[in-house]
Amino acid sequence: MADDLSKEQLKPDHPDRKTGYERILTDPAPPWFVELYPGGDGAGFLQKLERHSVLFHQRSASQLVVSFDNIANANDLSFAREPWGWKFFRDEGWSHMGIFARTKAWYRDPEIITYFQNRAAEGFFDQFDQVVFAGASMGGFGALTFSELVPGANVIAFNPQTSLDERLVPWETRYRFGRVQDWDLPYGDAAQTVKQAGKAYVFYDPFFDLDRQQVTRLKGENVMLLKTWFSNHFAAPMLRKLGILKPVMQRAMDGSLEAVDFYQMMRARRRLPMVMRAIEAQAGERHPKLVGQARHKFRILRRAALVEAEKSQ
Repeated sequence: MADDLSKEQLKPDHPDRKTGYERILTDPAPPWFVELYPGGDGAGFLQKLERHSVLFHQRSASQLVVSFDNIANANDLSFAREPWGWKFFRDEGWSHMGIFARTKAWYRDPEIITYFQNRAAEGFFDQFDQVVFAGASMGGFGALTFSELVPGANVIAFNPQTSLDERLVPWETRYRFGRVQDWDLPYGDAAQTVKQAGKAYVFYDPFFDLDRQQVTRLKGENVMLLKTWFSNHFAAPMLRKLGILKPVMQRAMDGSLEAVDFYQMMRARRRLPMVMRAIEAQAGERHPKLVGQARHKFRILRRAALVEAEKSQ
């Protein structure tokens, strides 16, 4: 195959990057391709736009999840790139529309906005009884805002921004490239779009000030703000470390997750080293006695967890 390509086609866009052709020849195929290649058992499509791509897997006839890339994925040029949460949604048997982003522009782009508007107008989302929008950070913003096109859809957002419009959030100092985008385009303020959601589950660290200021703009009886103390901007990785991300996601997707159940599961954080380190950093100088007590309790819980793990082996 490579022998048939011109030197111009094989020339990398950047000296440290392989061309698309070279990646196809040397990198493993993405797992989702197994379902959608001509000999695969699945059904769906990949639609390539200029700055975004849309991957759709038809699985459940009644359940669809729409996920959005976060900022960390935007520059991933690997052939094996997957949509956010792809493996989990596959294992759950849900139909899945995954939005790939090629830019850190917070979906402030007419092409992806028009794409969703057209899909909604043609009734694509109406064929499913249950629709969920999901993502983290930039992807959480996408989930919260585009869900307005499917009133009643549930939303799962980890550490989302509600907007980067400086007229709405003048205190936001992160994401310079996102802040300079066109915030007059539709679906630019999750504080407004969330009103159309069924249930909106929003996970954040109340001690991380900028995230806290963002999510507390979300109001309404349908909004459930769930605290992931000391996770910083990494709520989902913390839940994964605790072994509770899967049950939390499962219950949020069908709308059965309750705050009391979530916080009961979150008690496991007390034996997580990253939490103890965060407590020491936050309060070590101001409350040394309390931190010492917390450290002692942490060691007891940690030892108990190790003993329990050994018994289960």
